[in-house]
Amino acid sequence: MARVVVFLLFLLPGLLQAEVLTDASGKALDLEQPVKRIVVLAPNIAENLYAIGAGERIVGRVAHTDYPPEVIEQPQVGDYQQFNVEAILALQPDLVLAWQQGNPEQRLRRLEAMGLRVFRLSSGTLDEIPYNLELLGRLTGREPEAGRAARNFRERLAELEPNLDRRPRVFYQLWNDPLLSVSRGTLIGEAIEFCGAENVFAERPETIPQLNLEAVIAARPDLIIATDELEQSWRERWLPWQQIPAVAKGRLVTLDADLMHRAAPRFLDGVAALCRAVSEVREDG
Repeated sequence: MARVVVFLLFLLPGLLQAEVLTDASGKALDLEQPVKRIVVLAPNIAENLYAIGAGERIVGRVAHTDYPPEVIEQPQVGDYQQFNVEAILALQPDLVLAWQQGNPEQRLRRLEAMGLRVFRLSSGTLDEIPYNLELLGRLTGREPEAGRAARNFRERLAELEPNLDRRPRVFYQLWNDPLLSVSRGTLIGEAIEFCGAENVFAERPETIPQLNLEAVIAARPDLIIATDELEQSWRERWLPWQQIPAVAKGRLVTLDADLMHRAAPRFLDGVAALCRAVSEVREDG
């Protein structure tokens, strides 16, 4: 009996550490020990792992996963929509971290059918960024580091304190051809509202609405924002349409795409730049 008690006491620490984590799709993951080999299917997930000191766990990545620079040394397994299942299997990951809003669900299910564990992360709101940092900390055994990173994010966000006295109308040009924008149900849409501006296409039912020129002219935005993902000539297409207040007053602003389009701590730098652009419109009257 004494030997049995000693054996159970030996096992108890491991049993206490086991937990069940639920991903963005509602699927449960039994976590018996921190994961050590991770394939990431979106650039922001890699950034978040490095932000909590777990970047060395990454053994595979998708295209455009380039920050911090050392992640480029890891094998590429395709892009976020057409990732190579066989290449991922060859890397023998403990876990595949997926992007709920971007990775095709059918291909994620194929990975699961091949015996891989897939954990989906959502990146649709500001609150989900620090939440994901904490979740990644639990997955990798880096809770203290993740807690600090999440706390720093929340504190920086609170310090921005945008002026909400006047709400300039903003058109966020996500792409040029086709002409795309964002609705309220996106991370960028939330950032526009956070900065005290009105997203002129916030109420569109699509997450990424496709527009025509007439819709933008009719919306009469005070500010047009795009990112450096577009060609530098993106402003030129708007110059003939001086009836748009943003064009008439030269309020066409280019922001850094990596800061605006990745749900990671650096997103706050993008939010700060967005808020400054909104503030300048408000000050001009």
